[in-house]
Amino acid sequence: MKVGYFRIKNKLGLHARPAARLVDLAKEVNSEIKIVKGKKEADAKSILDLLTLSCQFDDKIKIEVKGEDEDKAFWLICKLFEAEIGEKINGRKI
Repeated sequence: MKVGYFRIKNKLGLHARPAARLVDLAKEVNSEIKIVKGKKEADAKSILDLLTLSCQFDDKIKIEVKGEDEDKAFWLICKLFEAEIGEKINGRKI
């Protein structure tokens, strides 16, 4: 199992668009991906689960990846979070 801790760098938090990107990525791999914020857990393949976490700017989250392609899945998630989940408004990173 791979475990990593990330901070939400997006000023608007993990709202629908970045959550959808995370769901799309999670569905590309076979591993189980769990997002944990405090005592709440979410399946990264469910946008409703992710949105119920109510992740805001600078919140710390834990990501657990378990499965046959966990190395690839964890690497993809790291890249996504490093890119601040690709959020831009009017060409500017938010």
